[in-house]
Amino acid sequence: MGSPTGMNSKKIAISGILTALSSAVLLLENISPTGKLGFYVLAAFLLSVVIMECGIAYGWASYIAISVVSFLIVPEKTAVLPYVIFFGIYAPVKGHIEKLSRPVTEWILKFAFFNLSLYFLWNVAVNVLNLIPGRLFELFPMAVIIIMLQVLFFFYDWLFSLWIQYYIHKIQPRVKGNSL
Repeated sequence: MGSPTGMNSKKIAISGILTALSSAVLLLENISPTGKLGFYVLAAFLLSVVIMECGIAYGWASYIAISVVSFLIVPEKTAVLPYVIFFGIYAPVKGHIEKLSRPVTEWILKFAFFNLSLYFLWNVAVNVLNLIPGRLFELFPMAVIIIMLQVLFFFYDWLFSLWIQYYIHKIQPRVKGNSL
């Protein structure tokens, strides 16, 4: 068993490496012509590894560091906003919510968080960035779009939970076996 200082050094190293990798993923999101949503998801999943390996406090610190570094290195600053307002912050928020171990309460809080994030993203897009809603809003009424987004969020959370279980059961034992 290592010393407490050694354990802290290991956690700092793990979170630092994954923070840098997540920031690089967000840079790739900005320069990639396709698959942009997948980069936000990947960066959030990498942040969840920090939380699983190092704890929630390291997760929050990493989230803040990823957000700051990404604003510094990503040329299109608005491309970082979905990560900062939803994808990135959702990893530690999900961790806190799921510690409640009360499924109904968890889902209420998760959807409340999602809708609050959606509200902020919408207001930033329309009122700060002066973006005008696109063709999607011409095709579907706002209520239909909101319902579709709720369904998409449900699947995103489900996928996120599957990732966490996969990591815990398949990857983490191998990583621990190699004494990361």
